[in-house]
Amino acid sequence: MENLIWDGVPAQRTRKSEKYDFAVVTMSAIDKPGAGRKFTFNKAAQSVLGINGEDRVSFGFSTDRTIIAIRKAAGDAGLKLTKTCTLSDKRTYDFIAKILDLDITQETDLEIVASNGLLTLNRLTPTEAAPFEVEEEETYISAPAVEPVVEEEQAEENFELAGEVEEEEEEVFELPATESEESTEDVW
Repeated sequence: MENLIWDGVPAQRTRKSEKYDFAVVTMSAIDKPGAGRKFTFNKAAQSVLGINGEDRVSFGFSTDRTIIAIRKAAGDAGLKLTKTCTLSDKRTYDFIAKILDLDITQETDLEIVASNGLLTLNRLTPTEAAPFEVEEEETYISAPAVEPVVEEEQAEENFELAGEVEEEEEEVFELPATESEESTEDVW
């Protein structure tokens, strides 16, 4: 029973784990009409861009629409991030989805890659995307330990039974025969 955890109750939530160990911006899927067009920056992307919650980022596009660049914006330029480093912008989302020919009903991961002095976004294909596996930890809420109540006599009995017990020979007592049994013995 080593797989049991005592004095704790599993929490109903699991810790969020990173899907990738490299810089990725995830474009959420649009699963219903009016759904938000959300970009999520993972921890590695936040580090590469040097951004924190409520900073600003800006996207740049080449004239031939082959390069999508991203950078940390200065001052009030660009798009403001939330505290959790996400942003929602319909116009930018739709433009990127159009030039990359994305299926917006599916979540899309874009890797941030340094190229020619720019940080560019490149679409990850399922074969390129090697998710970084992080084991999720279950959180346990501790409960006070409860000692079992055992009577002294029970404890002594259990102690005696727990050791080696010598088998005693049982005495077999024969019952005296009844009259009906005696009479049948004579007949047979």
